[in-house]
Amino acid sequence: MAAGLIVVSEYIPKREALFVKVDMSDYLIDYYHHRKEHAPDTLAEHDAKLKDLIACFAVHLAARTARETHAWTIHLAGSNPYSLFVTGSTGDMDDTGLARGYIVGNVLTEDIRDTKVNAIHAQFTNRGRTFNSMVQCDSGEIPRMVEQFYEQSEQYPMRIVLSNDSDTAQGVVALPEYDEEWVRGVSFEELSGSDTLERSLMRTCSFEFQCDCSVAKLMPFFQSMTSAELNELYGADKELDISCPRCGQHFWVSRDDLRTEH
Repeated sequence: MAAGLIVVSEYIPKREALFVKVDMSDYLIDYYHHRKEHAPDTLAEHDAKLKDLIACFAVHLAARTARETHAWTIHLAGSNPYSLFVTGSTGDMDDTGLARGYIVGNVLTEDIRDTKVNAIHAQFTNRGRTFNSMVQCDSGEIPRMVEQFYEQSEQYPMRIVLSNDSDTAQGVVALPEYDEEWVRGVSFEELSGSDTLERSLMRTCSFEFQCDCSVAKLMPFFQSMTSAELNELYGADKELDISCPRCGQHFWVSRDDLRTEH
């Protein structure tokens, strides 16, 4: 099996649902290395929430069609509000039936306005078209927030359970014409252990923790600014510390390196 975050989805006929199994074990090696290098001061509570979000997001992506790019921003209200960001795509399926994609996430703590409510802001792009939605949630627990997002935005149920003693998760996602009573009531023990439940492999996805951010990608933004705007931005500083909102990696952008006509 390929390394990375592995998601296996099984189709449950007659019930019209997907049973999704997530294993983050290998993925978390790269995740921890990246967070330690680029966000070493992340609070343990924030780190745990981000990992929960990545697991839930993997269930979501496994139930989507190929070539879609999704992004969620989770706002968590409180005395010290913060946001979580996650984005990814399944990519295309190869001849072996494996889809290779990416999932990357970050914790955002600076300049976060307290809106007094927990919310999910979602965006996805498919074939050049972009769709947005926002759902307010009555819980700050990530799995419950995602379930509420599905009920309100997708308008069909999804259920997720995260393991307390391993880096795994499970989900059941309704499909069109689903058996509502079964989807809402079936236990994950039955889904995992039943030898009589009819099922067939739908797709296996391998997600890497990776981001394509770079100084080169930042340059067009700076080069589009006027001299006055650059002077206001840099002030007396010769370099700016820019943080990628997708993954948290920091880049130093030197004023001397900006090749502009200003």
